[in-house]
Amino acid sequence: MRAGSGTATDRPHPADELRVAYAVARALKDNGIERVFLVTGGDLWLWRALRDHGVEMHLARSEAASVVMADAYARVTGRPAVVYGQWGPGAANVSAALADAWWAHSPLVALTSTVSTRVEYKFEYQELDQPPMFQPVTKWQARVTRADRAGELVSQAVRIAAAGCPAPVHIDIPSDILAEVTQPPARRAPACAPTPPAPAASAVDDILDRLARSRRPVILAGNGVLLADAATDLTELAETAAVPVLTTLGGKGSIRENHPLSAGVAGRYSSKIANEVARDADLVLAIGTDLGGLATDTYTLPSAHAELVQVDLSAERIGRTRTVQAGVVADAGQTCRALATALASRPGKDAHRAWGAAVRRRHDAWREAFQAVARRPAAGHVRPEAVVAILREFADDRDLLVADTGFMGAWGGALFPVHAPGRTFLRAAGTLGWAFPAVLGAQLAAPEGRRAFALTGDGGFGYNVGDLETAVRLNLPAVTIVLNNASLAYEHVGFKHALGGDVVHEVCDFIDIDHAEVAAAYGLFAARVDSAKTFRDALKKAIAGTRPALIDVVISKERIAPVTTFDARLERDV
Repeated sequence: MRAGSGTATDRPHPADELRVAYAVARALKDNGIERVFLVTGGDLWLWRALRDHGVEMHLARSEAASVVMADAYARVTGRPAVVYGQWGPGAANVSAALADAWWAHSPLVALTSTVSTRVEYKFEYQELDQPPMFQPVTKWQARVTRADRAGELVSQAVRIAAAGCPAPVHIDIPSDILAEVTQPPARRAPACAPTPPAPAASAVDDILDRLARSRRPVILAGNGVLLADAATDLTELAETAAVPVLTTLGGKGSIRENHPLSAGVAGRYSSKIANEVARDADLVLAIGTDLGGLATDTYTLPSAHAELVQVDLSAERIGRTRTVQAGVVADAGQTCRALATALASRPGKDAHRAWGAAVRRRHDAWREAFQAVARRPAAGHVRPEAVVAILREFADDRDLLVADTGFMGAWGGALFPVHAPGRTFLRAAGTLGWAFPAVLGAQLAAPEGRRAFALTGDGGFGYNVGDLETAVRLNLPAVTIVLNNASLAYEHVGFKHALGGDVVHEVCDFIDIDHAEVAAAYGLFAARVDSAKTFRDALKKAIAGTRPALIDVVISKERIAPVTTFDARLERDV
């Protein structure tokens, strides 16, 4: 076990095992929960129970950080993760941090305690009405009101978090009930996961008929492909149909991006070539994406002339953002397998091979242009394109990259090609500051020998500086790359190019901080770099070591990430 985790001890006194806290710990363990992320509250029996059941506990420096660590852990493993918050401010902090997990469909169980039932509604210190805070960011909530039902409801919470379309859930347990003694319920076997829905045969035939009529079809793969663990199935479909694959930012990894049929990430944070291909398409098969504003470049993709077929687990999401010509409520993996199997016996399945080859040539030319930009010299700072290119050179194909929102999500999402299918790229679904605690959770989830890298900015990193101590205490060899321009650069660039250059510096400029010095004081390997060469050298050392590492990279706040926000005013490089 890593340093700082809980370890099982001699068995507790038999009377202790009858406490509700032990029923909760037993239910978590029986349902496959191996770790709990938390900021400790006063529920001492719970910590003893988790320790005695061999559930590892990972203490963060804030509830927000613990939620994000759990979120990243769940995304990498594909299994539910548990985060705890004490009543009042702790629970409020947990609920506030759940938005990213909600947007990303991450199966989190938020377990919060409440004030004792003996003092509810009597203005007890830190008392809050907690369930309403969780309603916007969870798909299910429960409150334990009977000691003998605690284990049952905790088991339900874990199952529901992962069932269907995954999402966070919330369970509230009064602190006095956690300490109560009760008769242990009969132990239940974990519930079997239901078989996800397959598409109807008529729907499969309809999609393939539309595909046969099209001249420039593309597949648009979203987060649902990864949630279904269907990257291999999607790749097989693309190869059978000889159809190019675009992904949303959340669907990145649905196909390895050095595959001949990969055409990159489309949407608002995107490569130029990916959006061009999306606009040229006359048929878009959207699998596992809600076709929201980020994925469709503010609802401009696909083009109005294109047929749109949407496949999703949720009927509520189909056709919600634009009219579709066909909608299929089905699992992404089941759909890809059914389409590939049916297509294999159809004549003319190679009809789109020339289109796929043409897209690949365009994509290769774009990649060469990106590499040329990355090689351009820069005085006194490093081009973010060079950071991404060098990181790709040194990272193993199965390593993990975690990116913050804003420009960081665009640099990493559009420009860093993942070379292995599956969940090797994680990005903030909207929360600035997400990347640093996320890389710690991702590193905990990473198989032995795999490294997690974070791409964040000085604005994002400032949210969770205290968790440098968490990285050291848990001995997590993650590498955090801080692109430091002493600014919230998205806003700075917005003022310059959207409001005619009248920059309101008070809301986007910071003082210059050497984050490497800060990290070194916590005990990390740390370096500050201002050239591509010194970044390369520092990255080599960070990867060769076994400690947590941070590289503070000086960049220019004038450099614009590959986002479409400014395309009407500027011609971007990539």
